[in-house]
Amino acid sequence: MVCTWDPKTVLHDVATGRIEHSNVAYEALLKQCPVARYDAGDGFHLWGIFSHAAVGKAALDTKTFSSVTVPEGAPRILPLMADPPEHSAYARMFRNSFRPAVIAALEPQVRPIAASIIDSMVAKGSADFAQEFAYAFSTRVLCMFLRVKEDWRIYNDWSSEMEKLTKAGMQRPLMGLPTDHLMKVLPYLQELITERRKAPADDPVSGIITADIDGKKLDDQAIVGLIIAYILAGRSTTASGIGNLVLQLARDRDLQAFLRANPGRIPDAVEESLRIDTPQQEQPRKATCDVEVGGQLIKAGEAVFVNYGSANCDPERWESPGTFNIDRKPQHYAFGRGVHQCPGAPMGRMEMRVSVEELLARTQSFELAGEVRRLTWPRLSVENLPLKFVAEAAAE
Repeated sequence: MVCTWDPKTVLHDVATGRIEHSNVAYEALLKQCPVARYDAGDGFHLWGIFSHAAVGKAALDTKTFSSVTVPEGAPRILPLMADPPEHSAYARMFRNSFRPAVIAALEPQVRPIAASIIDSMVAKGSADFAQEFAYAFSTRVLCMFLRVKEDWRIYNDWSSEMEKLTKAGMQRPLMGLPTDHLMKVLPYLQELITERRKAPADDPVSGIITADIDGKKLDDQAIVGLIIAYILAGRSTTASGIGNLVLQLARDRDLQAFLRANPGRIPDAVEESLRIDTPQQEQPRKATCDVEVGGQLIKAGEAVFVNYGSANCDPERWESPGTFNIDRKPQHYAFGRGVHQCPGAPMGRMEMRVSVEELLARTQSFELAGEVRRLTWPRLSVENLPLKFVAEAAAE
């Protein structure tokens, strides 16, 4: 018997706010089977791997479940769309960009950006936190990190449109990326590459340009692809993580007050938010051979996704998975598992923590002030988050 699953149906109540967290939407599926088929229309289907145990195993099996999900010769986002051993050299390059010392040096530059945006919102008394802070902040930090000179709105708008065109990468995983839209940002990136070649600096773009892959320098096409990987991976998921956590705090005034009084526990809240509201719910794969998983036969060439969001809410792994509990140990899959574990996780965690620290420090309280709108899958985010703020009392 083939189990089926449709995110538009089962996650609808999460999108509308009737259900706070996605664990409720996954409960029935996890009880029935760890693997299910998603019929996306027009005869196209994907196999989803949902349970914590099955996701953990499949994410490590790069030979059976390939990350090269686009046709040969089509544009790829590296290292996300690469398998070992090709993946390894690119991954080392990315990990080097997110060394602890780099993130520590970045935080003092990031914090004033957060403080400035929050002060502006609090002064108004209310704002759409998702649009005015979460996306704006993550994009501005990313542009600062890459040291691009163009207005951050260019990259913000370009990334938003890319998400719409690709349905966050899941519209048709085997069809490739929209080349026309990729070309829109090419002039800015080409100018950036030219400038860094003339004057290399201590930044990720210079690191890509000067790096050797198998003893060879990268050409401009590969460099552009890697910069795009930074942009796409570093903006939306971080904004989603920030929005998800602030929504939780707006709904849970006791937790909000506790963290305001105990800011040292904010990192624990960050981890629990990443678990219960995993921003990137899945990662696409392609089966390289016929394989049976959870009683379902997946054939060679079929599209597959490992669903980290459901794995992080699996009652076989987590006690009371729908309860937001900051005393859990942070052993979730929110940043993936295996070779594709996100190298930018330290930066994402830092941005989430700083955002909440500055928001709590600058307010006495905040609460929902209107209808919340969410995206649920393949990315779980808050797209509209109207909040009302009570400013921090002035010091006497």
